[in-house]
Amino acid sequence: MTFAGLWDIWRAPDGNTLKSFAIVTTASNELLKPLHGRMPVLIAPDLWAAWLGENAATDAELKAMLKPYPGERMTFWPVDRRVGNVRNDSPDLFAPLSAPL
Repeated sequence: MTFAGLWDIWRAPDGNTLKSFAIVTTASNELLKPLHGRMPVLIAPDLWAAWLGENAATDAELKAMLKPYPGERMTFWPVDRRVGNVRNDSPDLFAPLSAPL
């Protein structure tokens, strides 16, 4: 899964160099709509090179990528609430729960 993002390096008025990054969002697809009204823009593998500037792309081609990813190409399942705490970091966090939350 590859999120569309924008980044920049700029100099603040105090002279410090700052690196900044944003994940681009769009309206949710039908699969995710019950969870949230927005979702990250997901870039399909065949479009990575164009999004990253490795292949030439027009503004219109880039803007066309900023749409909800097809829900039928995604899957989601309930996970343990521990996933919401950055101190927790283990592969079992993504295991499907056997019982509903």
